[in-house]
Parts: sequence; C-alpha cells; structure tokens
Amino acid sequence: MRIDQLFVAVLLASLLGFGGLGSLPVLRGQLTSAAVSPDALILHSLAVGNISPGPNGLYLVVIGYFLHGPLGALVAFAAVLLPPMLVLVLDRVRSRLVHNRRFHAVLQSLSLMVIALLTVSSGSLAVHATTGWVTGALVAAGTGLLLTRVPSWVGVLLAVGVGFFLS
Repeated sequence: MRIDQLFVAVLLASLLGFGGLGSLPVLRGQLTSAAVSPDALILHSLAVGNISPGPNGLYLVVIGYFLHGPLGALVAFAAVLLPPMLVLVLDRVRSRLVHNRRFHAVLQSLSLMVIALLTVSSGSLAVHATTGWVTGALVAAGTGLLLTRVPSWVGVLLAVGVGFFLS
C-alpha cells in the first residue's frame, strides 16, 4: 500500500466511521482492496491503540506506523484530524436541517448501517483471533461482557488473570 493510498484509506475510515471503532469496517475494506492482509494488522494496531491513552480511533495512526513507519503515522494522523475539522462546516448545515423529518430518517439509517458493518467486521476479527480453545473462550467472554455493558477494566482483569493462570 502506497503512502497516498494509506492517506485515502484512513481518511475514508475516519470520515465514514463516526468515531471510535466505527471506522473499523471501512478501514478493513480499504486494506483488503489494497491487497494488504487486514486481520492481523488490525488486531495488532487495536492492541497498541487500546493500551495507549486517548480516543479509540488512535489505532488508525498505529496502522499507518505499521505500514510506513513514522511517516505513515504522520500521514495517518493528518487523515484522522481532517474529518473533525469538517464538523465545523457540517454543524452549520445541521442547524438548518435539524427540523426536517427526512434528515432524522437519514441519520437513523446511517446509524443502523454502521452497526451492521461493525458487527460483520468484529465477527471476522473474532474468528481470526481465535487460535485455540483459550482464545476462543476469551473472545466469547469478552463478547458477553461487551453485550452486558460490564466496565472494560473487568475484561482486562479477566484476561490478565487467565494469562497468569495459564503461564
């Protein structure tokens, strides 16, 4: 993947992802279309991005680093920063359309689309991360904790405890 393709991929993921891990399906599709194996790359960048302080979307910068080193991280960082700047313009448009029923319907449709895409991508990543019965049990437990809205530190402690127990 060339550096300009990286910029476009991260820009599209950041622009269409609606924050956090919502960019995951778009990025995965962009990496796949550029002939980059996305699953291992995304899993490693999510691990680094999640242990780093800051927003969930920082894993996009880590992907840039993994693909092109410090220059890739800088390019990905610029691509991540551009869509929030567009919010200033979009807020002006939103303030004029906020009373329109069709506008609300479009926003609700976009939300459902992001949920569907994130579900498919998360399932694919879970299958790739499951390399044995232990990791399968951790993926299942993590999914259960996520669906029941248990605080994330509980899942981290569970994974650390299992790691200490098995080592």
